Amino acid sequence: MRSSADIPLVAMVNPPTSQYSENWRHPLARTDWLDARFYADLARTLERGGFAMMFMPDALAIPEDGAGSYATTVRTGGKGTIYLDPVVVASVVAASTTHLGIGATMSTTFLPPYAIARTMLTLDHLSGGRMAWNVVTSTTDAEARNMGMDAIPGKVERYDHADQVVRTVLDLWATWAPGALTLDGDARVFADPNLVSRIPDSDGQALSRGPLTLPRSPQGRPVLMQAGASERGRAFAAQWAELVFVVADSPDAMRAIRTDLRERAAAAGRDPDGMLVLPAVQPVVGATDEGARNRLAEMESFLDEDEVLTILARLLHADPAELDSDGDAVTLIEAHRGSTGSDGFEEMLIRASRAEGLTVRDLAVRQAMSQLKPQPTGSPATVADYLCDLMDSGAADGFVIMPSLYPSSIEDFVDGVSAELRRRDRLPKNPENRTLRGRLGLPV
Repeated sequence: MRSSADIPLVAMVNPPTSQYSENWRHPLARTDWLDARFYADLARTLERGGFAMMFMPDALAIPEDGAGSYATTVRTGGKGTIYLDPVVVASVVAASTTHLGIGATMSTTFLPPYAIARTMLTLDHLSGGRMAWNVVTSTTDAEARNMGMDAIPGKVERYDHADQVVRTVLDLWATWAPGALTLDGDARVFADPNLVSRIPDSDGQALSRGPLTLPRSPQGRPVLMQAGASERGRAFAAQWAELVFVVADSPDAMRAIRTDLRERAAAAGRDPDGMLVLPAVQPVVGATDEGARNRLAEMESFLDEDEVLTILARLLHADPAELDSDGDAVTLIEAHRGSTGSDGFEEMLIRASRAEGLTVRDLAVRQAMSQLKPQPTGSPATVADYLCDLMDSGAADGFVIMPSLYPSSIEDFVDGVSAELRRRDRLPKNPENRTLRGRLGLPV
């Protein structure tokens, strides 16, 4: 079990663009993100820095604008242009590390539960019990068309189906009881058939019958991770998720989401302490506060105003020619509600734009820099103060760290902030638990 003072750190890894749109052309970014060695090096750095997990998001289509064109995304290297298969990347990470947790994204909308269950459990065994499944429903018609469907189902239908898929995956992971694999050579018993079973199908609606072709996970079962922000998404998280990845633009918003999710989990009959809520942050670390501020300003100087406005227009499925850069950002977002596929994300954009009085230009720059995630900027001590204060005030159970630049932002964080957190006894120096569930203190 982890100490209650420990701060669980998870890194979200999605080069070449990351959350900062100019990563792919910045001189401090590596360009070999199509090489397995890139991910092996990054994973070993995260392991050295005491991170509990590295996870890979996914999308199954290049984002399109309102006219169905992907040209702008490809030309600018916009977010979503490149996504490696996270399952394959997870295999590289598992072979390169010994105790770093590994999260991979698989969609409940397009993949059958048996395939998800077997893939995740295979990686879990090969890594010694270090896997997490990032559960997504997918959101776009472009993804649906790539996967043989005419259009993406509605949100309610997607989440209702996801409930069935997750339940089935959990049932499949339980088809081998603990101790079923005996390997008793003297008795000539490979596995006890009395401890291997099919999934009960009492209502004729089961999505698989099992049993799975793998024994029970080294950690009981892989960890479930989810990031739904809408009303239906939060209900889903409260029912199933053990790690919840949330996006909030302020400490108060983080605290409100965490409180809401914990209350929902309790109402669903779960122990709220069996669910960790991890807000996303994008630290910018320098040797001094001034040095970090200079780094942030230098990153912003790489942005091109026309380009970031075009990227914002694509995100909102708007015509770039109709954008008034000096206009009110809230008015623009309201005019294109539902365009991003994420109700929670749009609510955050509106809340932040209204609170800060953002113009369309301001919103475009913020979106290109960090997608409106908090950017604690300063020395290792300053960033560590920020993280500790959020943990100690009940706003977070840990953090998803979103690098601006690969791999230099991670290296700056590990060499500076991780070292500072260890000095404060907020990060384990030598993790005793080799399974991800053990590292996070989650029940088996």
